[in-house]
Amino acid sequence: MNPEVYPIELTVDRTAVADILRGILHTILFYRVFGNIKPKEVDVLDITYSAIDDPEIEKKVDDNVDQFMRILETQGNQKGQIAVMFHEKRTKKAWFSKSEEEICWEQWAVTINTVICRTDGETLRIRKEMSAQLTTCFLNIIRFINDKKDHIPPITTLEANPFPFQILGVQC
Repeated sequence: MNPEVYPIELTVDRTAVADILRGILHTILFYRVFGNIKPKEVDVLDITYSAIDDPEIEKKVDDNVDQFMRILETQGNQKGQIAVMFHEKRTKKAWFSKSEEEICWEQWAVTINTVICRTDGETLRIRKEMSAQLTTCFLNIIRFINDKKDHIPPITTLEANPFPFQILGVQC
C-alpha cells in the first residue's frame, strides 16, 4: 500500500523558518493525531493556528525543527525538506510467531526555500508573501484533511493515539 503524499512548498525569510515550520507541523498534527487532545491557539505572522497542548508532542516538534535549523545553517543550504508520516500498526503473522509492523498511510512533504532579506523594503515584501503563503498552506492542509479520508485505516486499538507519527528531516 502506497501512502497518500501531500506536498507543501514555501519560500521563507531565513529568520522566520523555525516559527513557520513549527506552525505547519503543529497544524498537520492537530488534525491528524486521533484521540483526546487539549487544543491551544498559537500565532505566527499574525495568523492564528491550532496546536495540541501536549509537552511530548511539542518536544518532538521542537527537536525536529531545531535539527532542521542546525542542518540548514551548518550546510548553508537554501532549501530543506521535512516529512511527517503517519503509520498503522499491523500484526504480521509467520509460521510460528507474530510480529508488529508499521505501515505508512499518509506523508506530508514540507519543502522550505529560504531567502535572506537585505533591505527593509525586501523584508516587508517577503513578510507579506510569507503571510499569504502560510494562510494558503494552512487552508490547504485543512482542505486535504477534510476531503481525503478514504485512505485512513480503521481504528482497531484503544491506545490514546492509534496511529503513531514520525517527523524526519531531509535536506535537499
